[in-house]
Amino acid sequence: MNSTGFNPQRYAAEVQVAYVRAWRSAWPYIVALGWVLFPFAVSTVLHPSDMIRVQAKLQGLDRPHLFTHQQLVSGEIQALFTLGVLALVQIVATTLFYRRVRMSQSGPVAVPTLWVLAALTGIIGDIAWIAAGQSDLPGMIVGGSSVVLTVLAEWVVNGLGRDFVFGTATGAHPPIQQPWQ
Repeated sequence: MNSTGFNPQRYAAEVQVAYVRAWRSAWPYIVALGWVLFPFAVSTVLHPSDMIRVQAKLQGLDRPHLFTHQQLVSGEIQALFTLGVLALVQIVATTLFYRRVRMSQSGPVAVPTLWVLAALTGIIGDIAWIAAGQSDLPGMIVGGSSVVLTVLAEWVVNGLGRDFVFGTATGAHPPIQQPWQ
């Protein structure tokens, strides 16, 4: 196989090395938990009444079946806020995971790329969604939302977080040339 293609054995070895380097920290587990929780948060944004029902359940109240417009708007705002906080936590956890792992000091920082594992999590979730008899396109898109978040987090790590992961350009990695220089 050529060196530019995807090699599953090499990827599995990189994931294993990354896990071993970071196993004493909580970051791999927080990242994985974020992959599981993020589709639920996206689904809650699509169905704000779920947020209201969860709040009623947590408060020990009867869960309402009908909602006013104000309740739905409030549920939507709370769901969007929760989704934003979860996305921020996921980006920070991914950045700190790569800082802990320190796999590559030349080329991209995000090695191994985690979007493959996030896609696997999404595929398993979509299979469970289909097995539950809920096969629909929005549900499949929601299942893949953690992949989009992971790609965004890796972009942040490779672009904005490079100096944070490896420190300033003092020989640990070559300085990044800006397009205007």
